[in-house]
Amino acid sequence: MKSGKESRGLLRFLALFALVGLLTTLWSLASPLISVPDEQAHVIKAAAVVRGQLRGDSGVAQGERTQVLVPQYIASTDKLQTCYAGNALLTADCSPSLPSDTTIVRALTSAGSYNPMYYAVAGIPSLFMSGDEAVYTMRIVSGLFTAAFIAVALFSLSGLRRWRAPLFVGTFAITPMVLFLSGAVNPNSLEVATSMAMFCALSLTWERVESRASWKVPLALAAMSAVVLANTRAASLLWLALGVTASLLIFGYRPMVSVLRHRFVWAMAAVVALGCALSLIWLRYANSLQNLVGNGSEDPPVQIVAVMLDRTFDFATGYVSYLGWLDTLGPTGVLAVWAALIIGAVCAALSIGNRPGRLAVGFLLTAVVALPPILQIPLAKDVGIIWQGRYILALVVVLIAASGIAVRSFTVGQADSARRASAVLLTVMVFGHFYAFINGMRRYVIGLEDRSNWSDMVTAPRWEPPLGWITLTIAYLAVLLVAAVLLHHWVSRPAGMLPEESGVQPTARSVSPMRRLRTEKKNAERVKAPAADAQRPEA
Repeated sequence: MKSGKESRGLLRFLALFALVGLLTTLWSLASPLISVPDEQAHVIKAAAVVRGQLRGDSGVAQGERTQVLVPQYIASTDKLQTCYAGNALLTADCSPSLPSDTTIVRALTSAGSYNPMYYAVAGIPSLFMSGDEAVYTMRIVSGLFTAAFIAVALFSLSGLRRWRAPLFVGTFAITPMVLFLSGAVNPNSLEVATSMAMFCALSLTWERVESRASWKVPLALAAMSAVVLANTRAASLLWLALGVTASLLIFGYRPMVSVLRHRFVWAMAAVVALGCALSLIWLRYANSLQNLVGNGSEDPPVQIVAVMLDRTFDFATGYVSYLGWLDTLGPTGVLAVWAALIIGAVCAALSIGNRPGRLAVGFLLTAVVALPPILQIPLAKDVGIIWQGRYILALVVVLIAASGIAVRSFTVGQADSARRASAVLLTVMVFGHFYAFINGMRRYVIGLEDRSNWSDMVTAPRWEPPLGWITLTIAYLAVLLVAAVLLHHWVSRPAGMLPEESGVQPTARSVSPMRRLRTEKKNAERVKAPAADAQRPEA
């Protein structure tokens, strides 16, 4: 029985990884090379790291880029996007193909002082490929790296005892922006995925400790996610601390205290501590914020906070769909879909969730609103107000996942109503993802004009991605439909049909002898009671 549950769990994880991985791969092909903010800097950094240059030669002034040695075709990405970036009317056909020249030359990158962990993975294809194919493959590898942790997050939510609402709401966190970033060479996507994976796996750990079920695997997944998260970006340690705090607010400190006597817990704690220590050492050694570029501001902190708070909802568009070099705002319909989903999930958690869940969601919501102004203040003097919504997306996905966990005890009165709600919401989500994808394709194939020019995509396309935009669009819709049908099948199946419906049950070894003895005594008393009643004379 146990092996059957394990095999089903493995299949569920592989299905989640395959679906998310296909979506990120299709995004990596649909977006022109270097069409994602700062992607050229990350491509150059990745190619340098896999060749042993963890940092390169940094300048001394704020915003001065780092000099590294990379192949000529990698160095050529530095100006690849300049002909169309920032102007949604211009298509990507003006951008030339990369040369295949592998001669080692000097190149500049604004990501030179960033932690090298992510780049050591993303840069591998550049060692044995060249030209456009190398950068596209770097994108795909980066996307699969990210997809693995997104799968860990959703898989962990599906392991909770009452998992339907957490898993369903957790998919809201996989916005078009998350998939867009995952289809590029950019550590921002990995930061988002590992934040969510760490929080979800840790939440599953605390619940399983409470129910005396197997908790070591989710704790190991949480530790692995935490180590990778700590070494993605400069603010990642903050997201790590807030995610751990939120999980303890939901489940309390007792599950953690009860397992402190286990060596495995201390081993995982040591692994995480080592990962965090390496991150801190790198931050101190490399001064990762020195490469930030911008125009300094002399505004007082109060003014900076006021400006940042005024832009709170403007930044929120970066949680959902803000493509290109911040030149392609997602369609209004897509923004409306996720505004309804996210606000609805948070409001539900704050109103019908249990008290610890409400506390955790309120804590995370406050952090999402308050932290951007706080983090921007010390940077404004050197680089001005440079904040983008994607910078805190790692915490937003944790907020959404926490909202799902907070309402896990809530059940819809009728199964038919639940199935209809699932079908309607999934249809809306498929529409949102597909519309964001094809609109992003439209931006680069024919340009975004004031008039409706959709027909030009068929009759007069000016740029074509690998495999063609029609093939990629059909494939993307097909994957979305498969994912929606599979998720609907999981969450709407009648209760009790799955052996793991209520989570992993306690094993015989996990139940104490005294507790087993008390249970057997109560069962014996229940059996004797009817027999005694039968022997009594009638009145």
